[in-house]
Amino acid sequence: MKRSLSIKSIALFESIRPFTTLLGLGGAYLGGIIAGASPFSIPLLLAMVVVGLATAGSMPYNDFFDHEIDKISHPKRPIPSKRITANEALYFSYVLFGLALVISFFINYICFGIVLMSIGLLYVYEVYMKNQGFAGNVLVAFMGAISFTFGGAAVGKPFASIILSLIAFFLFTGREILKDVEDVKGDLLSRVTLPMRIGEKNAAIVGAVALIIAIILTPFPYILGQLKIGYLIFISIVDFICLYAIIETLKDLRNTTKTVSLLRIASAVGIVAIIIGAIL
Repeated sequence: MKRSLSIKSIALFESIRPFTTLLGLGGAYLGGIIAGASPFSIPLLLAMVVVGLATAGSMPYNDFFDHEIDKISHPKRPIPSKRITANEALYFSYVLFGLALVISFFINYICFGIVLMSIGLLYVYEVYMKNQGFAGNVLVAFMGAISFTFGGAAVGKPFASIILSLIAFFLFTGREILKDVEDVKGDLLSRVTLPMRIGEKNAAIVGAVALIIAIILTPFPYILGQLKIGYLIFISIVDFICLYAIIETLKDLRNTTKTVSLLRIASAVGIVAIIIGAIL
């Protein structure tokens, strides 16, 4: 019995994709700092918790809808590996979403509205838009990128970090499209993604264009005086990773598994770049 609970606990923790959840949490914090908040501002710290909970909840929620696809594309994930059931993942996501909503209510109404809207958009995506190819990719990217704006909203300046949200939006859009190229065989079971509609190569080109736009936008936080020279130095690493991912993907579509992982790393380096830029 204890072993079974331990396996389920580990699987539930794995289902929240800790790395992705931490990126969202960090984005909210940095969005608030860029907006001029104190490093220990209570509303900002609460915003971090809310984004962490909402991001964590979105992962098992997505797994609930994708568990048949994941049997082919990601068989080691908690549901297809039978460490937890699909319903357990769904109920776990409900708990996390509920906590995020309750806590956001005590920050301000804008934050509560953003969380409520994000959960609603996630439902729309999973139920209605997953088969809409590019529209679904854009919606997922929007929900990931809004964490920076959420941090600003928590301290009363929702538009202060919008350029960071735009950079993240195009980076995430490119990554989501390349993920669909990577998962095209598994998605054939129940989805019609952008690679299926326009071809894998053409979809990879669209993903590359999104990444190029992200690269073009990266200097602007420095140009606008929001971040210092340290940001510009470290964000160049993100630009290099994105360019390398573009080249490798377009050279051979079989490289998408590698390039999608590289873009996750680029997201993490981007967070570091913002931290460095706020200090140096």
